This record gives sequence, structure tokens and C-alpha cells, in this order.
Amino acid sequence: MIKLYLIRHGETEWNAVKRFQGWTDIELSERGLAQAEFLGERFKKIHIDELYSSPLKRAVKTAEPISKATGVDIKTIEHFKEINFGEWEGKTRDELYELYGHKFEEFLSRPEEHTFPGDGSFKAVTERIKIGLDKIIHGRDNLNIAIVSHGGIIRLTIKYLLDIQQDLYNSTWIDNTSISLLHIRKNGNLLRVLNDVSHIPDNGIL
Repeated sequence: MIKLYLIRHGETEWNAVKRFQGWTDIELSERGLAQAEFLGERFKKIHIDELYSSPLKRAVKTAEPISKATGVDIKTIEHFKEINFGEWEGKTRDELYELYGHKFEEFLSRPEEHTFPGDGSFKAVTERIKIGLDKIIHGRDNLNIAIVSHGGIIRLTIKYLLDIQQDLYNSTWIDNTSISLLHIRKNGNLLRVLNDVSHIPDNGIL
């Protein structure tokens, strides 16, 4: 069995105002840096063998306190970059409604059925994720692996690994620095934890 920890990066200024980020390389905000430090404290009690990160700054900066806490070096991997939204990046939902109207509304309501700038489709993004997962999981066992990535990528990763057919993009949420845990098993993968932010004081979830 492989324990796979999927971790979203800390908050950025664009997260706070709900701008599409995608591949735009935004730094963590002060709040995001604090969240990452709390995350590092959490991983002092969690054993991991390998630590991977999206190469985008917000993910790497989130991974650094984990690396410090565990002594495990960060390996960046392109396949776990956020969904590329092309010309939509830097804009809020309201701004995109104004620009694209009904077409953008259709994407939001059924994103897996519609194309968008950048990566083009969730199917294309999932294929990219599959390649990355094969690199670190295929033919391996008895490992604890952490991946610091992005909200959209984590939702699509869980959907793929659990072979879920319905839309997870709109029916789940992944908070900044949340931890989700899957057990990768020969007899079927298992979701053990989803969106755990108990390391963040006053996280507001419960």
C-alpha cells in the first residue's frame, strides 16, 4: 500500500479575491505563509518518504516547511501544476461573466463537458495527472508520499484514483493547505481523509 497525501498550497492574494490563477506564478500572501508554517508543524508528526511539489511558487513555498519538518527534499514535477486557464487567468468570475456570458456560465455549471483556454479540457488535465502519478507510484509499494499541488488538480486526482464518474469539481472543495489522504491499494484505492485543515487555528470549517 502507498499512503498518498494530497496537499493544497497556502492562500495567495488572488485566492482572497477569487481570481483564476492557473499557471500564473503567484506568491503566497502573509496569511498563506502562516498557513504553510502550521502545515509544517503538522508534518512533524506524519512520516513521509518522498515529497513532491508543483513547480509554481505558491506550491513550493508551501512544501518548504514540510521539507524542514520531515528532512525530506522537495522534488518538483510539472504534471502537478494547476489547471492552465490561459486568457482567463487574472480575472474574477464576475469579470469572466461580463466577457463570455452564457458560455462561461455553462462551463461553471458543467466544467467536465466544456472546453476552456489553456489546457482545453479536464480530460487533458487528467491525462497529465496520470502521467505524473505513474512516475511516482507505478510498480512501487510501502511508501508514504506527499504531493503539494492545487485545488483543481487535487479534485481531478481524487476523481481519477477512485474512478468516480460524477463531477467532483463542483461537488467538493479543497481549502488552502488542506490535507487529503488516499490509500493506493492493489484491491482498490481508498479515500481516508478529505480536506483536513485541523492544523489551522480557527479554520472556520466546523
